[in-house]
Amino acid sequence: MAVHTACAQSDEFATWTGVKLNYKVTSRWNLSGAAEFRSKNHLKEADRVSLNLGAGYNILSFLKLEGLYEVHYRNRGSEGWKFRHRYLAGAQGYLKCHDFKLSLREFFQQTFFEGDVESRLRSRIKIDYAPVSWKVQLYFSVELYQPIGEDVFFSIARMRYRPGVNVKLSSQCSCNVFYCRQYEPKRSANIVGIEFSVSI
Repeated sequence: MAVHTACAQSDEFATWTGVKLNYKVTSRWNLSGAAEFRSKNHLKEADRVSLNLGAGYNILSFLKLEGLYEVHYRNRGSEGWKFRHRYLAGAQGYLKCHDFKLSLREFFQQTFFEGDVESRLRSRIKIDYAPVSWKVQLYFSVELYQPIGEDVFFSIARMRYRPGVNVKLSSQCSCNVFYCRQYEPKRSANIVGIEFSVSI
């Protein structure tokens, strides 16, 4: 409750726009790449531009290992634009029931910026509703960011609540439109995003 109260004092509006490419190497292996642009401060400023490369391996029909490397070029306000980079590694499990799919993803994330290292555990639960006859997939996810360290591990660094719609444009292309409510100890944000995905 304390986190939500503090965040409500400094809400802002932001946008995320991205393009993602997925390449299926084999029935188990896939590669991915993505580019994203983010705005902040009620669309008045650019926030960051990012690029990432990732890989995934399905060890079982319901369990996937994933890894990702990202580079960010961020607007640090009075400090100007700065580079930072991070990697993520983890696993995602799936459970399907008729038209519903429930997934749980756990990522370990480390971010490097000007000699500092920030480590976090990212836990996300997501439910999808996607009837076979539909070209539209509805989903809702909740993601928790926890700092890793002796004194801060059980604190909440960030919460994200994201409902969205994924529209299948063709056999290879889709468009994901979402709203994200993000809470942090010092601020919160209302984010509208759109991401185009191409699978080859």
